Amino acid sequence: MRNNCGPTFRMGTRGITLLSLVFLLGCNRSPSPAPQAATPSEEEKKTPVVHVVRPERTVLHCEVSQPGAIQAFEETPVFAKIAGYVKTWKVDIGDTVRKDQLLAELSVPEMNVELERKEALIVQADEEIDQARKAAVAAEAAFKSAEAHIKEAEAGQERAEADVKRTRSQSERLSRAGQGGVIDRESVDEIRLGYDAARAGLRQAEARVLTARTQRDEARAKWDKARADVRVAESSAGVARKDRDYVRANLEYTRLTAPYDGVVTDKRINTGEFIQAATGEKGKLLYVVHRTDRVRIFVQVPESDADWVHRGATAILHIPALRGPALTGSVARTAWALEHGTRTLRAEIDLPNPDGRLRPGLYVYATLRTDLADVRTLPRSAVATEGDVTRGYQTYCYQVEGGKVRRLSIELGAGDNERVEVLRKQTRPGGPWEAFTGEEEIVRGNLKEVRDGQRVTTSR
Repeated sequence: MRNNCGPTFRMGTRGITLLSLVFLLGCNRSPSPAPQAATPSEEEKKTPVVHVVRPERTVLHCEVSQPGAIQAFEETPVFAKIAGYVKTWKVDIGDTVRKDQLLAELSVPEMNVELERKEALIVQADEEIDQARKAAVAAEAAFKSAEAHIKEAEAGQERAEADVKRTRSQSERLSRAGQGGVIDRESVDEIRLGYDAARAGLRQAEARVLTARTQRDEARAKWDKARADVRVAESSAGVARKDRDYVRANLEYTRLTAPYDGVVTDKRINTGEFIQAATGEKGKLLYVVHRTDRVRIFVQVPESDADWVHRGATAILHIPALRGPALTGSVARTAWALEHGTRTLRAEIDLPNPDGRLRPGLYVYATLRTDLADVRTLPRSAVATEGDVTRGYQTYCYQVEGGKVRRLSIELGAGDNERVEVLRKQTRPGGPWEAFTGEEEIVRGNLKEVRDGQRVTTSR
């Protein structure tokens, strides 16, 4: 008979053994803690404390330091206006010159001959004027003589008219008497013939008046022409003088003179050399003269400081090449527009240079200063900027309202090392820009640890 208990017993023995091992191992392990709900820490229960400030009206002490260079107050290159040979040169580089001092002289012989010719034409023109004036005087006399002849002819006409009236009256009276047989026929005919002769004399007198008037008109025309000839001669003489003055002016260009008191810094001219006239940008540079009684100092101001650098700003100038204390001046002018490539504003400082120590080309380290009074400012630690050249930059601050912080976009003005001018704020993106009132509570410091809408506790 098959015993089924054996195998069953053996399987049970292995199971008991395994259970014993599990029991023993379980007794050696510490019991697992039961899961519990998380509780907030004391730090999390507290809202962060932020320090706040209000925009204040203060005085900004703006300052920027930049390298610069000295340049001559005026720098004049000297060229030749006309072509010619160098007759002589008088000064060399480094020479001090006075205004209108002769630097060099050119030789242009043909222009001297041309000037003599123009002078001769002026003499000829003056003689023509004299001749025309005399002809005008003669024409005037002829006109006046013609007017006198008219008066004489008109007087003869009046006499002829009187004779006609007298003879006509006699002829009519005697004709009536002849009809009555008082006088004979021959006497009447003789009186009639006298009347006819008087009428013929009147026509002759009228013809003389007409001729005299025609001669008067002709004399007037000749007089007018003579006066016009005088004006033409005078005009021609004026043109001749202008031509002479033009040649004389060109001859003045043969003398190269200093434009002002200064120093010759370049010379490129030699005796006997042929110099071409400068046209446009072409032409040989002969001299360069620098004005030395004053100099200009050029400083390139960064874009961030361009707004407050203006005329009158104080300038402290350090010139390493010169021993002695720093020089003090003020900004005389600015270019107003920034240079496109460098984004800098050119500022100029004028300095007197009576002893000539300030030479063009010397290196200068300039500090520009100015005070902006009564501007609304915030500490620099209350302002932050984010962005890049691709997306653009945005300046912002955090304002505390109702226990929460709100991020404001702001516009800045000038600033110094500690404070910066705040111009406007924008409380929401795309919203209107508003001026600061001075009552705003602005977070100062640790701005990266603050987020928009966060609840905070304020501290001053």
